[in-house]
Amino acid sequence: MRITVALQLALLLTAFGTARASEGFPAFTWDRVPLYAHLGIGDGLDPNQCNFLADHFSLITFTGGVVHMGSVEPKIAAAARTIKKRNPAAKVLFYWASDMPKKQWKISNATFPKDGILTSPGQGKNARRNFNVCRPDVRNWWSDIAAKAVNDYSCDGIFVDGATAGRPDGPWSRQFGKEKAAEMDQAVFAMLRQAREKMGPGKLIIFNPLHGQSEKQPPLGEQYLPVTDGAMMDDFDRAANVRQQSKEYLVNELEQMRKSAKAGKVIVFKAWPGFTWWSDKEIMKKPHAQQYRVAAERITFPLACFLVAAEENLSLIHI
Repeated sequence: MRITVALQLALLLTAFGTARASEGFPAFTWDRVPLYAHLGIGDGLDPNQCNFLADHFSLITFTGGVVHMGSVEPKIAAAARTIKKRNPAAKVLFYWASDMPKKQWKISNATFPKDGILTSPGQGKNARRNFNVCRPDVRNWWSDIAAKAVNDYSCDGIFVDGATAGRPDGPWSRQFGKEKAAEMDQAVFAMLRQAREKMGPGKLIIFNPLHGQSEKQPPLGEQYLPVTDGAMMDDFDRAANVRQQSKEYLVNELEQMRKSAKAGKVIVFKAWPGFTWWSDKEIMKKPHAQQYRVAAERITFPLACFLVAAEENLSLIHI
């Protein structure tokens, strides 16, 4: 598997105080720009790839990626152990979606409660499959896997994708109605608290996404910060080739980042190189070297914006 340095991982300016390291936060120094990696484990990493991550990145999240055989859990565990053996200070997160199942997690899925899926009505074959988080056994299962991530798979915490699905006007609201979505949203809060208890002290829970206020929408994800250690902000100047975000929204994104960091949260700031995998399919067909060159050339603007709002606990991710 090839690690795509600029397109699948992230440049992270992590302003973590050194006193935080004992609490599970990545160590920080102003001497250099720390890096964050977010990548699919696929069929696993070879030792050289693990060493590269260990030598260059202070915080790493492993997602599923394209898996041709087996399950991702042993692959994540093997990579986490290799990385931490070379660099004990590195923090490795286990990608663990809270809204829907992922097929690559075969070992975890094997113990999923029977009939624990809630399917969006009226969409036939296109119906979205969601975790029925209102059921206590589903929440127990989910939080048990979070505990396994740190106790059995040698990770330092979890990266929770889809955590805001139950927000007002979010996907669950559109699928099941506002009343049911609100019930599911409260269940996610309970599930995160359970995970925290089972994972034990000094382990990280980072969720996605956190957004600033836009012209039409209030801030997104802010209410989840009290039960987590921080969040990824994934919308700053995203897909600039097909949509133009207002300067007011960009400023609000930076202010949300600054405010959350001042509150002692880990904030991963995701900066896009003007395109995404869905907004420019042609460039995604280009060779990796060309994609890398475009991403490297376009880092100046998001990096400069990030530095304007830099505070303790901030991180920059450049996809």
